[in-house]
Amino acid sequence: MVAFTVAACVPRGSSAQAAPSSCAAAFDSLQSLFRHDYPGYRDKVAGHETELAALTDSLRPTVLSSDDHQICIPALKRWAQFFRDPHVIGPWQAAPPQPHSEASLKPAAPPADDPDRPWLRVLDDSTALVRLPSLDSLYRPVIDSMVAASSTRLHATPYLIVDVRGNPGGYTGSYDSITPLLYGGPVQFDGVDVWASPANIAHYRTLAANKFLSDTDRALINARLPIMERHVNQFVQLQPARTVRRDTIFPMPRKVVILVDSLCASSCEDFVLEARQSSKVVLMGSSHTKGVHDYGELRFVWLPGWRRVSVPTSRVPGAHLDNVGIAPAVFIPVSDTGAVEYARRYLHHMP
Repeated sequence: MVAFTVAACVPRGSSAQAAPSSCAAAFDSLQSLFRHDYPGYRDKVAGHETELAALTDSLRPTVLSSDDHQICIPALKRWAQFFRDPHVIGPWQAAPPQPHSEASLKPAAPPADDPDRPWLRVLDDSTALVRLPSLDSLYRPVIDSMVAASSTRLHATPYLIVDVRGNPGGYTGSYDSITPLLYGGPVQFDGVDVWASPANIAHYRTLAANKFLSDTDRALINARLPIMERHVNQFVQLQPARTVRRDTIFPMPRKVVILVDSLCASSCEDFVLEARQSSKVVLMGSSHTKGVHDYGELRFVWLPGWRRVSVPTSRVPGAHLDNVGIAPAVFIPVSDTGAVEYARRYLHHMP
């Protein structure tokens, strides 16, 4: 589950030389954020304390020298990149927040000409194509409606291609209506832990009130919040490793290709990890997925000077997909520019 909300970061232990909105104050706040709230901090710093201290010292003169974003932002990014976490976004320079909440500014539904809007197309009498450019929570009702409207056709079509190339992720609940079509047997899911810092607990409390969450996800978070509050600054299990068994394996679609590329990330990779366990599914692409998986559930944070960063709040214990990704079972030759047609031919000629 990867969702996006806004939280404030109050600098702890800021330098006496730092003005409230200076680059140095943002640098101090960034360090404090990672030390107190980032679930990978201890694992990634252990054994590299000297290296991180040297990097911090080397950047201090730069952040003290100028508040210009062209100098400040690269310095902040360089420090954050020490953690090699592809789910850390930024920092970047942002405009002051508008008087309206971000949730209220988000459109109720994507426009018809939105390039990230999901769509479904029948390629031939035996093959359907579902295109999912994004799993943002905005598209969940669109995907649900699309699948419901085409249910009769999908359950009568032998072959299905689900194209998630270029999909940066979003919310895992967005593909809930797709996965029953792919199901071929029990599915294993990894557990998820939350680092229960006070700020992360506040994030999950806000998240639980968001309307885009499924009832299941909302109930899960609400059940775990009291446990987080009793175990502040500890890892708390948000969801245990589990096996999911569905009541029905649909006879059609009989075979499914999932098309991936190096931009399939985060919740897109969660979808792939679930789908590829089915005997119906073949994972196909010209490259590994992006490798943005081990730490998740992003929290957007304001730093001093209207600078912003996003950091994960949870981890998948024992996962090692970050910066590695998921390999396709069938590689599409780089010289072949028609991935959808390649997948269609493959489905029609496989045993």
